[in-house]
Amino acid sequence: MVTYSIVIPTLNERDNIVELLGQIGHCGLSNYEIIVADENSPDGTADAVNAYAAAGHPEVRAVLNDGEPGLSPSIVKGFETARGEILCCMDGDLQHDVGSLPGVLSEFNGGADFVIGSRYVKGGGFAEKWNPCRILISRTATLMARVMLGIKVADPMSGFFAIRRELFEELRPALTPRGFKIMLELLCLAVNRKGDTVRVVEHGIIFNRRKHGESKLTARVAAEYLQMLLALRRNRQA
Repeated sequence: MVTYSIVIPTLNERDNIVELLGQIGHCGLSNYEIIVADENSPDGTADAVNAYAAAGHPEVRAVLNDGEPGLSPSIVKGFETARGEILCCMDGDLQHDVGSLPGVLSEFNGGADFVIGSRYVKGGGFAEKWNPCRILISRTATLMARVMLGIKVADPMSGFFAIRRELFEELRPALTPRGFKIMLELLCLAVNRKGDTVRVVEHGIIFNRRKHGESKLTARVAAEYLQMLLALRRNRQA
């Protein structure tokens, strides 16, 4: 029986993905599947995943996001094809520490409905010191989310999160996934619709340095993030 579905959205992560899959396989989890939701990467990311799965890893599979492009639609595609009771998302670039994964998922044993892998709570942090510009960008984006949306969590910008399947399915009809911060949209919908009845927990994670490839953060991504904040704010006030 599949209990946990770990969805990894990818775009040109061939140099990282096999190492990440191996790390997850050795982190002590059981009853899990891994779904790599690939955005038709030209570097052959999906081919690398399929080769890894064929080499004796039936818990791993790749799905292609052949619909709306973008990170958030890829995550939704992965969640929709998942079989687990708990749906988890983590990045494919090795920046989310796999050692934090069992702890994030263990929060559901205590009754959590939505778990955020947070860099800014006890146990969380960074494997290396960020430069001042990157710190400013991250802190500004976090402050904007908290002020504009009334989100009270410490790390609303995290891309490492998990949600109960039944909660995701309840929220799915209202989702309009765009950009790269699907967690923030899901969190806003959950809090606005269910209030204090939904239990949101932050679990400390370590954020690592990217080993291979380039960051997906661009001016276009920043503009999409601002548009998403404005849309979520309108929906919150409606």
